[in-house]
Amino acid sequence: MAVTEAEKRIKKIARKTMDDMTALGTYRVQFTPAIRMYAAMRYQYEVLSQEFLDGGSKVTEEYTNKAGATNERKTALYAAIEQLRRDIAAQEDRLGLSPCGMKRINEAEMKSRKKMSKLTSALDKLGR
Repeated sequence: MAVTEAEKRIKKIARKTMDDMTALGTYRVQFTPAIRMYAAMRYQYEVLSQEFLDGGSKVTEEYTNKAGATNERKTALYAAIEQLRRDIAAQEDRLGLSPCGMKRINEAEMKSRKKMSKLTSALDKLGR
């Protein structure tokens, strides 16, 4: 079975994300499923953004409800892009790829180091 262009692009985004996290010191192999999900969302965002631009960047459309009233509403494509932006930002925070997420991870790591007893610390040093 051949690998599609979409799958190649998602793998490339995932590799770049892992490289970025490694450089920041936040990468753990246990994060792989979350990174894959993040990469798929980033790919979807790229595809939908290109479709949005190619379609004239239309943000709203007229909608007539059951009562016959006509209103403006966001297009389905724009609403999907907005939701993906929120989801991507939240995932970047969880993975430590944003300043806020990085700060939270660093603070959690410092707390865990402070809680280490003297005995645990000594044993930890011997294990190195």
